[in-house]
Amino acid sequence: MRVSAASAEQAADGVLGTVRVEVEEARILASLADQLQALLADGLATGTERDGALRRLLPDAYRHEPDLADEWRQLSRRGLVDRKIAEVALTESDALDWVRGVGDLRLVIAERMGIVVDGDEGAFAEPGLRDVYDWLAWLQDSLVQLLEQADARRASGGDA
Repeated sequence: MRVSAASAEQAADGVLGTVRVEVEEARILASLADQLQALLADGLATGTERDGALRRLLPDAYRHEPDLADEWRQLSRRGLVDRKIAEVALTESDALDWVRGVGDLRLVIAERMGIVVDGDEGAFAEPGLRDVYDWLAWLQDSLVQLLEQADARRASGGDA
């Protein structure tokens, strides 16, 4: 996978950057996205009580006020899930959605591995899961760097 900033011509068209994904990486991302979508759909159907990963992805807005938390879930959970599973283009305005989506994948994997805070190694997990977690961290960081480059171009007077 290679993430690179947009050319001046692409940036003028609103493109933040490009991501070149190898076939196997695309399969992994598609599989992870499908699994995340299924997990979120399950959270809508059954709630988050049974799964720590769902509680991380769809936290209560009011942790110490159950009535308000229940009302928030009823009013906003569907919209939150819909935003998390929507497809987005890699324009500057949508790049944050990619950062959030990759972050959601990392949260689920972190929960499955027992990672609570940065620096934790986590418990034993399926072979290769830590590699996927680290790869997603790299992807997320690359996207953040693209956003920072766009901000720097804008600050210097160039078009984003």
